[in-house]
Amino acid sequence: MEQYLLECLDSLSQSGDDKTRRLKRVQRISAWDLLNKEWRALVALAAKKESLPEINENTSDKIVNKSTNRNRKIGRRGGKGLRRSFEDNLAHPLEIIASNESNGYKLAVLIAQKTKMDKSWNLKWDDELEKLRIACEKGIHPVWSKLAKEANLFAELSRFKITQENIIRKDSSIWIENSYFDPEDTTQMKAWLDMNLPFNAKTEQLKVIQKIKKDMANKPRFSEWSKWMEPVLRNQHKEIALIEGMLLACSKHKDAISVLENISDKSTMDIAKKQVRLLKLRNGNMNNWEEDARIEGEDLLSAAIRTTAWKQIGSIDINLSIDDLRFGIMVLSESENTVPDSIAWKLAYELFEAGEIKQSHNAIKGIEIVNNEQLRTALRLNSEENMDNMINSSLDNLDDDGLLMVAKNLSCKNETRIEAAKRVLQSDTIRYMSDSLDIFTELADIENLSRILIENKSLAKVYPERVLLVWHMIYAKNTKNIITELSHLRENALASISESPEELILSDTSKALISLLDGIPDDVSIINEKLDSEGLLALNEVRRALSPEGDNMVRTKTIERLEGSIKIAKLTYLERKLFQSLTNSLLLNRVAMDIESGMPARILDANQILNLITDNDNISLQSIKFIIEMIVEHGQIIAEGINPLEKWYRKNNNNSLESKLVKATIQSAQSNHLEAAREYQEAARKVRDDFEQYALIMRKALISYAHGGGWSDSVNLINSKPALTASVTERFQLYLNVCNDELGNKKDKARNRLHEYAIKEVGTVVSDIKENRSAQIEVLELLMRYPEDLDPPLPKSPFQGRVMAAIRGLQRIDNTHRSELDLKFEQEMARDKKDIYEIQSIANQIADYAPIRGLRKLERAMSSSDLSEREKTILERVAGAMFVQHSTSIPIKERSSLRNLSLKPVIIVDTNILIDALKDDLLRELTGDSFGSLNWTVERSFHWMLRRRGKENLVLMNIPPMIKSEFMNRVKTPENVLKLFSKKIYIDSNKWNEKITKTLLDNKVKKICEEFGNWGCKVDKDKMKNIQLEDFMIQHRNIFDEITKQKMSRGDNSGRSIIKGLEIYPEGGDMQIIRYAAELCNNINPEIGKVIIATRDSDFKLISRSLEEEYGFGVVGDAQELNRRVLQKIS
Repeated sequence: MEQYLLECLDSLSQSGDDKTRRLKRVQRISAWDLLNKEWRALVALAAKKESLPEINENTSDKIVNKSTNRNRKIGRRGGKGLRRSFEDNLAHPLEIIASNESNGYKLAVLIAQKTKMDKSWNLKWDDELEKLRIACEKGIHPVWSKLAKEANLFAELSRFKITQENIIRKDSSIWIENSYFDPEDTTQMKAWLDMNLPFNAKTEQLKVIQKIKKDMANKPRFSEWSKWMEPVLRNQHKEIALIEGMLLACSKHKDAISVLENISDKSTMDIAKKQVRLLKLRNGNMNNWEEDARIEGEDLLSAAIRTTAWKQIGSIDINLSIDDLRFGIMVLSESENTVPDSIAWKLAYELFEAGEIKQSHNAIKGIEIVNNEQLRTALRLNSEENMDNMINSSLDNLDDDGLLMVAKNLSCKNETRIEAAKRVLQSDTIRYMSDSLDIFTELADIENLSRILIENKSLAKVYPERVLLVWHMIYAKNTKNIITELSHLRENALASISESPEELILSDTSKALISLLDGIPDDVSIINEKLDSEGLLALNEVRRALSPEGDNMVRTKTIERLEGSIKIAKLTYLERKLFQSLTNSLLLNRVAMDIESGMPARILDANQILNLITDNDNISLQSIKFIIEMIVEHGQIIAEGINPLEKWYRKNNNNSLESKLVKATIQSAQSNHLEAAREYQEAARKVRDDFEQYALIMRKALISYAHGGGWSDSVNLINSKPALTASVTERFQLYLNVCNDELGNKKDKARNRLHEYAIKEVGTVVSDIKENRSAQIEVLELLMRYPEDLDPPLPKSPFQGRVMAAIRGLQRIDNTHRSELDLKFEQEMARDKKDIYEIQSIANQIADYAPIRGLRKLERAMSSSDLSEREKTILERVAGAMFVQHSTSIPIKERSSLRNLSLKPVIIVDTNILIDALKDDLLRELTGDSFGSLNWTVERSFHWMLRRRGKENLVLMNIPPMIKSEFMNRVKTPENVLKLFSKKIYIDSNKWNEKITKTLLDNKVKKICEEFGNWGCKVDKDKMKNIQLEDFMIQHRNIFDEITKQKMSRGDNSGRSIIKGLEIYPEGGDMQIIRYAAELCNNINPEIGKVIIATRDSDFKLISRSLEEEYGFGVVGDAQELNRRVLQKIS
């Protein structure tokens, strides 16, 4: 500081006597900037010569007149206050006395302060003044003599002798020793620069150094340093060159290395070389990495070199021992630096190679994978230690090759592999499509697999078996908007299997399981090989039970044995998932069989299994489809088992057709009939384009409205839908209107409706008034049983009450013996204790003139809950004897209500049922174990049930000539039959040609005809021709119009008949079947109780009730409806 002060005083000497100019000029020189504020105070006193003027330290730094400005102030809020002058910065006496400054400086400050402080001066400080004067006698710096010349205040300083310190050589060892640090450490750098230099530096150089020190105190502006250093601190030599190099290194300047390399001064050469080593490492020069990594020395610079070297471990390709790597980790840890992941990975690799698996795993715990080399180590280690979380969390850091490595690595968790495959596919869809498809397939990631196949539909022809895999395993919740696309994909896949490339990813077991799930097992032996003996027996037992010849009973223990065998089997992930789908499919087949059995215990078991299956958010699409088919067929019977499914739909697809059907079924089972009706109505709106389904669902809605007493709703619904009116019978409409009239207290209107109906039914055939009135009573008596005769039955009240009132009204008019007998019967039926012998007597008397009425009276009596089983048995015998006596006068069409007689129904089997049965039989020939297709469907269930009831001798089956002719014509050759199969099933044409020969086909056809034609009869063809059909068909014109439109929309080119110019009516063959069945109903064969047509043809199904009312024969289209008709008996 004394040197800087001297330069300032020299400047004053050259500035003349003007105080203002002197102070301004001195502030422009570098030495002024190097002085701190306490030293500047001395310069200011010198600039003012003999007096102590007050210096204004504002931006202009002008000398202010003492008399005018001494009291000017600037307050803290911008007001005026006292201005501080430079001399106000003089060090306080106490501070200066305690400081380590030179004696000359201390004495000068105390002299100035004594004058300035005046009366506030502490006299004790005079002793300190004396001590300093004595010390200064030994000699002081020349600057103090110069100060005495410039300001008389310090005149006494001129009397002390001058010492020549400028020629004394200072020791630089400490300064050099302190330079062994990392130049990028600004704290160390500032401390080093604060040291006294062991050499004389130029003021301009010192000024630059001071500026840089100040800059380091804040946020350093390294990019400015080199500009500040130009030119005074650039291209230096000797010791000052070290400062140049260190500052350039600190600011990361490109010239730092060259400056330090050019230092030739022996005293600083070692530090310069070491600094160069550090800088080269940081610049990526690894030529001396091994020496740098092992450099000795405890100084900060050596530590920095070692640390920097090990931090660069990822940039070198050198084999390092485990000890080397552990040393590097120790170096980095001790330097409080984060250990680079790269060195940890190298250590992990070496430890793994040495068999130190646990230590290898610990070495990289908690770090990330950033490149493929590290990934390879992690994948190798993952097979021994769980590294999946690390691998999964590092996917963001991997390139496409790395992601593909993870996706293909079997040691990774499936979720991780799938995520990696998804990412690599997103990166480059074309390049990685095949790999991603393989991975999604292998890991049964059906959601992503389906997405790719749907987005790239042409792939269905390349990977057809994978499409089938998706079809059978996809979760229903993932198919909300893609079911139609999936169906089309499946059709394309089935059409392409024979010509597609060989599937290499799917194992033979997977292919066999897919084939089995799809209906036709290709090679069951492959599946059997995967199971132990218990599992094999269980699988065969289940499949045999579910085959047409089986007992349709699958025991719980059998399923459990199969599941146990699958659990311990050696399977791939995909194979295991497919086996689970197989087990689920078998369970659903069991449920269907249990429901169809009609046995309460089995129905209860079925509902419990359904509960388990449906209580799963990940229920499969195929399970949902299966269950919905059962809901459509069986309705309320399975309501208890589908409660979880209602919740599932509420969450996943609440507004769908299926959701509405599920809700309606459950509501109906809970007797919430009006709510059920509304759900059915909503469901019907969603299938308006499919008239057959629309009409069937609307019919359910009407029935639910009836059960709920919503008569007005049902009537309004029929009146608003003309096509719906055509699909329900006249009697059903009458039933609804009469009940609605009763509800509206319109009893007269209800009575008139009933009378009009009876008059219409009797017509003009009976001309005698009394006979005509009796015939009307018979019509109404038959109508009274209408709600009970339906299957399922409708509510009796208030309909039967209104009919009874109408009958009594007619009886009062017709006061005959007949009406007396009817009255006596009603009185007997009204008793709590009924006299069955009186009932028998009344029935016999009625039978004498109207046998069918007598039988119906007995049927009604047997339906009473007041009778004991013994009494019912007695009445059954009476009814049986009465029927035998009068059977020749009772045509079959009048016998449908005689449920308690041992009369068998005749089932007329339509062509479509015969073809379904034949196809099923032929499929069994294609399978390896002859059990046939695994899939339960409504169609298969129907012809199975027909066969079963035939074998049980509960039904007689008949194939009319026109049906047999059509059937034989359509199945002439194996080629013809193959074309009959749906596109939704795959049949290997080569295997078909090999196994389905003409001889085999003929034998199967013959067997079908014998099985479904076990009862023959002759029907008078002339009488058939006389059956009036035209008016009936025209009456149902609207419904046939809808059916025709629907057939045309789906490409059904079957012919239509023309009536009155409209080509919308059933084809000629169907007309003949109706005439055949109608004439058969006129037959009086004593064995037959009813005639039923078994068909899936909508021309029959949608007018089934009307056909029954008009001609006396019923129509059934599924197993459940068949059972209700066949097994129906009053209990």
